[in-house]
Amino acid sequence: MKKISLLIFLLLLVSCMAKKEENNVTFWNSMGGPLGDALTHIIKEYNELVNDGPPLIPVNMGSYGTLSQKIMGAVASRRPPVMAQVYESWTSELLDADRIVPIQRYLYLIPDSVWNDIFPAMRLDNMWDSIYVTLPFNKSVPVYYYNMDLFEEYGIDHFPRTWDEFRDVAIKLTIDKDGDGKPEIYGTAFVVDVWSFATMLYQKGGRLIEGDSVMFDSEKGIETLKYWRDLIYKYKCAYLTTGYSHQDDFASGKVAMVWGTIVSYAFMKDKIKFRLGVAPVPHDRDSVVIISGTNVALFKDVPESLRIRAMNFIRYFLRPDVQAYWSIHTGYLPLRRSVLQHPAMRKYFSEVPGMERAVRQVEHADFEPRNPVWFTGRRYLSTEGLEPALRGYVDPEVSLKRAAKLIRQEIIRRRSIRKRLK
Repeated sequence: MKKISLLIFLLLLVSCMAKKEENNVTFWNSMGGPLGDALTHIIKEYNELVNDGPPLIPVNMGSYGTLSQKIMGAVASRRPPVMAQVYESWTSELLDADRIVPIQRYLYLIPDSVWNDIFPAMRLDNMWDSIYVTLPFNKSVPVYYYNMDLFEEYGIDHFPRTWDEFRDVAIKLTIDKDGDGKPEIYGTAFVVDVWSFATMLYQKGGRLIEGDSVMFDSEKGIETLKYWRDLIYKYKCAYLTTGYSHQDDFASGKVAMVWGTIVSYAFMKDKIKFRLGVAPVPHDRDSVVIISGTNVALFKDVPESLRIRAMNFIRYFLRPDVQAYWSIHTGYLPLRRSVLQHPAMRKYFSEVPGMERAVRQVEHADFEPRNPVWFTGRRYLSTEGLEPALRGYVDPEVSLKRAAKLIRQEIIRRRSIRKRLK
């Protein structure tokens, strides 16, 4: 009898907890460390300020891979969060499955003056078939960090504006002080990175994928990959690393220039003993950069009142003071153009040389493919297309053709599945 009573109690407890969860505005995210701290601070202030309804509850899922798995499992079981971070390729898949509610339905809650102040590239990135489906959230652009003291010592008065200049400066700043044939300082170092490849490719007028057409194995793509490989093997002014080793080597003075995201500044600034410069990435034919980061989506199978509550938080998140706080404490872009003139942002820009010009790259930003196949395709491009060539195993053309073939096969497989389901 006691066991039965305990079982009933536990079932009631679980039921109450589930009911409580259903009455909250759950926000699934992958913001950890100082990024998560900033988000938690903003949400706490929102809940204290707007306390006439269900609170917003952040639920950290750790990695983006885990977040993706949790979202797909939750929507399949019809128990999704109210709101979650999503990449564009996830959005396309969720749209196909009819599991998200386009935010177009709730834009009446955001004043036109605020919505139109969001950077155009970010708004476009969230539009499918002329409908705004998601909202921009944690967005960043690539930048270069460079050792200003080293530049001055070797008579370089500005950061390279073009990729040809970048190569020449990298060669000049590859320094073998003791003449033993092994440089103590390298011009640059980098990891296998789809982001940097895509940025240069788009600057040349190339593309990764458009619709169901794989395009990165074009002459422009081959030329792009050869550029990065030549820095390592032909000019010997760069080397390949993994993880964040290149940034650690930069901080210790072993590398003159490193690619990063604007978010990297918060993680590197306290490790560096020299004058730290921040610069926009060099350009090719165009100055386009690929914007990175996620958007937020609202889900079906939750009460309408909770989705509205989530949109009210987004309206709060878009306030100038909140956006300035978010940008300064995380390094992410402010989502609104006018926030660049906020007093807190002006002070931040005055303290970090080059950061304002780096942030303003968002004015000519583009974004990666939104095709659902890109979630898998991006991995193929990295592991089968970029890495073998950058490690010197195969020619860039061979590796890119192989990666493109695998993605084309994946597109055909998905197309076949869609036909069977109709």
